[in-house]
Amino acid sequence: MSLHASSSSKCVPCSGLDESAKLSAEEAQVELSSLPHPSSLWSLKESQEGILSLSRKFTARNFKVALDAINEIGAIAEKENHHPDLHLTNYRDVEVVIYTHKVNGLTQNDFVLAAKINRKVTIDYSPKWLRENPDAVSTSRKKEESE
Repeated sequence: MSLHASSSSKCVPCSGLDESAKLSAEEAQVELSSLPHPSSLWSLKESQEGILSLSRKFTARNFKVALDAINEIGAIAEKENHHPDLHLTNYRDVEVVIYTHKVNGLTQNDFVLAAKINRKVTIDYSPKWLRENPDAVSTSRKKEESE
């Protein structure tokens, strides 16, 4: 059953999840396409162990901006009690990897978290990265418009 995650949805406690909550690759693709704009910043990836996850990569303007984004994502994850893998490399390259560890794959929770990140996290991107990823413009201007 596809619920099409939105930023107003809530993650359900993982303790109540079992293998039946795990989405197939086809279901995950449908959920990916239904993420709020800019869904194109997210991609599905499969690990060497065969675990399907959501991934989003970006280059921040500088180290501080990268850390600020990670902290914003972390605060949302903590509130939802659903924790992504966060990677910071080359002082400003960030990767967010989301999957439900309990089922070793994707569930609705992962798409709820991705939708919340899309809606709530504001990132000051590297100008070069932004030129290469024009869909990201809306996420860098979000906070400015709401203030």
